[in-house]
Amino acid sequence: MNNENTRNREIASYILSGSTTMVGVCITIITLFRVMKVNFVTYADEILGVNTSLFIASALLAYASLRRENDIHLKRLADVFFFAGMIIMLLVGFIIVYTTY
Repeated sequence: MNNENTRNREIASYILSGSTTMVGVCITIITLFRVMKVNFVTYADEILGVNTSLFIASALLAYASLRRENDIHLKRLADVFFFAGMIIMLLVGFIIVYTTY
C-alpha cells in the first residue's frame, strides 16, 4: 500500500510540473498571436484561453492531492484535466497549421 501511495504522489508531482509548464506554453502562444496581429480568422487563441484554465485546474488539483494524504480522487481528476488539455492542445496545433499554410 505504501508503494502505491508513493507512486500516486509521484504522478501528482509530474502532473503539477507538467500543468504549470503547459500554462506557460499556452500563454506564450496566445501572446505570439497578439503580437503578430495575424490577419486570418482563427479561434486558436480563444481555445487556448480555455485550455489554460484546464491546465490551471489540473495544477491546483494535483497540488491539493499532494497536500492531502491518500487522496486518489483529486489525482485522478487532475490527470483527466491534464489529458483533456493535452488533447485540446493537439487540436489547436492542427488548427494553427491548417489555417496558416
